[in-house]
Amino acid sequence: MKKMSGFVFLFALLFVSFFVFSQEKSEDKTIVGVIKESGFSALKLALPETIYEGDLSVESKEVHITLNDDLDFSGFFNMVDPSLYANMQISEKVDYDAYLGMGADYLLLTKIFKNERLLILEGKLYDIKRKELVTGKRIRASVNQPRLLAHNLSAIVLDYLFGAGVFPTSQILFASKVGETQDIYLADYDGKNLIRLTALGLLNVTPNVSPGGDKIVFTSILKDRQELFFLDRNGKRTKLYGEGEGLNSNPKFSPDGKTIAFCSSRSSNPDIWAIGVDGTNLTRLTFSPAIDTAPCWSPDGTKIAFTSARGGAPQIYVMDKDGSNVKRLSPDDSKRCDQPAWSPRGDKIAYTTVVDGKFNIAIMDLSTNQVTILTKGEGDSQSPSWSPDGRYITFVSTRLGSSQVFIMRADGSGVKRISNQPDCSSPCWFK
Repeated sequence: MKKMSGFVFLFALLFVSFFVFSQEKSEDKTIVGVIKESGFSALKLALPETIYEGDLSVESKEVHITLNDDLDFSGFFNMVDPSLYANMQISEKVDYDAYLGMGADYLLLTKIFKNERLLILEGKLYDIKRKELVTGKRIRASVNQPRLLAHNLSAIVLDYLFGAGVFPTSQILFASKVGETQDIYLADYDGKNLIRLTALGLLNVTPNVSPGGDKIVFTSILKDRQELFFLDRNGKRTKLYGEGEGLNSNPKFSPDGKTIAFCSSRSSNPDIWAIGVDGTNLTRLTFSPAIDTAPCWSPDGTKIAFTSARGGAPQIYVMDKDGSNVKRLSPDDSKRCDQPAWSPRGDKIAYTTVVDGKFNIAIMDLSTNQVTILTKGEGDSQSPSWSPDGRYITFVSTRLGSSQVFIMRADGSGVKRISNQPDCSSPCWFK
């Protein structure tokens, strides 16, 4: 784990350049596979070990493992058994018939080498059935960033074949216990390159990132109050709201980045409030005598979903951004429902619900009101957050003991643990 002092807030602002070395024809750029509601049609991909020059054995292995993990988790591919080509001579003179015999649809050949102070990863994607090179890239990055090269090549392959190249280069924020305190961490989507962002000696929870990715907003819990703070790229921490005006928590940026919705008890009862990012225009949005909390904006910024106990047990409700037109979303027969997360496409809401005495992740299709339970009662699973492209979900679960951060495909498959920190909570997936 990379441990940083102070409030250093680092995103992947590393130099990466791309060079196209094969001509791409417009007719080649066709989406050839699609994840469907009932499953997916997967392509078989052969991915031999990365060839390397010089002393780059370790880097080549890291690139190969990262590529394999990215492409396998995507759900778009079934990976060809590597033992089938273990004894083959890997070169640019492709034995198409041999790969056809393995059932491969595509072949990705990779090579890594150094040029002055840079690492260069060369990737070539071959269509096995058409027996041709369809696209190729050279990607350059700092010498200590082989995984960054691999993530970017994964994104290129996924974007070329499926128009789905967002998640490999995305990141996840989450909170984790540190001794008697709790701090906010940043990691690549797969949990690697872990960085501690806060070290305040306080409980810091519920991080949320701005649409532009230039700052986060989070809750700091002191002995007698809860306050909202910003943290920018330079590690500068500034208070947004809170100076004894009740308990304030669960802040969320609006899609335009101009407003924060949050829960506050400044009027003695927990309600949903909104405030400008400059600290002005504080507005109360809900007025129920019950607890209202966990706001979440729709992608177009016109509505806010939230949790309310106004009907008895906590349920999911939605309202216009000004607090009007409140209506319940969660099914009438559902038990406790909480922590709504609107999908980037605006067509679904993920949330936490109780099934057979366990917390589970559910998705509601807003066009049909159909609910799908994604987790299967393996421990308690809570706090869903969508990937930037809406194809994947991160959440916390106790299925392996302590609360850890997991990721999965939006149909509930491919569940993968990405954290190894004590008592993780509130993951936030962003580009």
